[in-house]
Amino acid sequence: MYWPDLITLRRIALPVLERNERRLFGRDIMFSKPLQTRGFAGVVLEATVDDVRRQLLNVDNVYPVNTATLKYHETSEGRAYEAGTYALRPEGFLGEIQYHFRLWPHVDGVGISAHRELNPWRRPRDHYAGVDWHVGPGVEKAYELLDIDRSKSVDGIRPR
Repeated sequence: MYWPDLITLRRIALPVLERNERRLFGRDIMFSKPLQTRGFAGVVLEATVDDVRRQLLNVDNVYPVNTATLKYHETSEGRAYEAGTYALRPEGFLGEIQYHFRLWPHVDGVGISAHRELNPWRRPRDHYAGVDWHVGPGVEKAYELLDIDRSKSVDGIRPR
């Protein structure tokens, strides 16, 4: 199944919508949110985002997550936004669970954050309520799929 990767559009449009969401919508819609650093798995060293993106998309049942909230990390140089977001859905696109991986620009390569959660296409209400959301299994799945240096910290994330 082909599913488009809209990360470039998301990185352009969502920060603008976030800055104007109260004026446009009258409330906080949460177009973007801060990275939960406890889900930071480490870094794929000396890799580019495109390298890691290709690795993930070569795995069966991995899809871009175009409907996810855009995550950011505050750095001394300003806000760094994720550079990609992908889900492994072992049971297929509409499977019940997904392992969600976010890619970050990092001084040593590509930072990876991860968690396991319910698939929003299968159980949207529970997904957005955070039911069955866990960091550990997502980080472990990231370690299975990618060659991640666990010693690197979230502090190396930088805007690009």
